[in-house]
Amino acid sequence: MKPAKTVISILFLCILYAVILVSTTLFETDLLHLSSMGLLISAFVLFANHPRIDPRFVAYAMIVFVFGWILSYAGVETGVVFGQYFYGNNLGYKVLDIPIVIGLSWLLLNYCSSIIAHRLCSQSVMLNRWFPKAFLAATLMVLLDVFMEQAAPMYDYWYWKNQTVPMQNYTAWFAFAFAFNYLFQRLEINAQNKVAIAWYIIMIVFYAGLSMLPELLFNFG
Repeated sequence: MKPAKTVISILFLCILYAVILVSTTLFETDLLHLSSMGLLISAFVLFANHPRIDPRFVAYAMIVFVFGWILSYAGVETGVVFGQYFYGNNLGYKVLDIPIVIGLSWLLLNYCSSIIAHRLCSQSVMLNRWFPKAFLAATLMVLLDVFMEQAAPMYDYWYWKNQTVPMQNYTAWFAFAFAFNYLFQRLEINAQNKVAIAWYIIMIVFYAGLSMLPELLFNFG
């Protein structure tokens, strides 16, 4: 039953984000205001496929969620963490001008990146150590952020001062993602979740599509 559950979950997530992507880019029906709901649904599907929800996993999830939100708050308020930016209105309800789902976004991205890093590094005796895993997980998060940054201002997610993403943003992302992955490893979170790997790939395709498809369609037209 478990393989069937995995396949159904992956197909469901593919359809969910395909509908949002196609409706937005091809039919100009703005469903991006449901982005927060999409993250909540993704979290439910991902964690429904997590092997065991135990106290260590709950602790990891709460720490990353809370600190992820606090980092975003500090980033917007001070401009010294990621650079100077502010959030738009397509990420749902805000507290102190920070969308609540930002904490969930940090959690999902770190969780999925950590699982991929664990799966890849565990195949090698040389890489099956905490540092290579944390380094790879942080790199994967920064890679996804590169795609997210291209789509963010186009769809009212967030905006950077002077419309330029500072290198500071990527270095901060890497540092905090590294730390969160270290926590993932120290708490020995179970990394057996194929749906998490699929979700990461879906996010790459989704954000690449959001940023590239409108231009491609305009040039084609």
